[in-house]
Amino acid sequence: MFLFDERYATFTMFSLSHLVPVALTVAAVVLIVVGRRRLLTMRRFDRGFRIVFAVVPIAMELTFNFWAIARGGTAAVFLPFGLCTLSMYLTSVALLTRSDALAKVIFPWAVAGALLSLVVADLDYDFPHFRYFHYFGNHSMFLLANVYMQATSKTRFTYRHLLTSCGILLAIAVPMYFLNRLWGTNHMFLAAVPDEVAFLYAWAGDPWWVFVFGFSIFLLFHLVSLPLLIGRKKPAS
Repeated sequence: MFLFDERYATFTMFSLSHLVPVALTVAAVVLIVVGRRRLLTMRRFDRGFRIVFAVVPIAMELTFNFWAIARGGTAAVFLPFGLCTLSMYLTSVALLTRSDALAKVIFPWAVAGALLSLVVADLDYDFPHFRYFHYFGNHSMFLLANVYMQATSKTRFTYRHLLTSCGILLAIAVPMYFLNRLWGTNHMFLAAVPDEVAFLYAWAGDPWWVFVFGFSIFLLFHLVSLPLLIGRKKPAS
């Protein structure tokens, strides 16, 4: 089946097949932000959007896990403790439960994690392999879902929400650092960062690079949250 054909293990960063899904995602983000007021009146669209963007990523993630384990992957690698995987599952919960509090906690995780993953694509398989659709589809969908939830939220994202988000992630990351060593995994990239950005942290040495990495993520959370923090918006009716 061509969707799982190993001949497509030819992905190249910043190739056309990389730039197209990134450009489409950026365009969709702009449409959500620009069309926010219109979206607030589209109740039927809201329901459909939430169901599709909650269910499809989970279905694709489970399919990916079954495929990867069938190819010899270890189950510990696919536990939902990576920043993006955790964001994806919690995004689905927030969409289906309409939990504004949960949406605000995961917003920095999801947007920062998805943006990094889309730009620095840690991927081997190119179009039209299933892994290609899974990687770009899932990251794009939970990114767009989080932008949508904040664009249509009745309450404003504040700096307190940002600090709460950072604190919860830190509470997860500390034990995960030691569990990675125990399991031989690399959840949250706390064992090693992708090769494409490793040079940014190599100067700090082991284990100090982890602290530099954590601080850079803290700064990135601020950067992606800045539009919400400085953009005063009227409450949705």
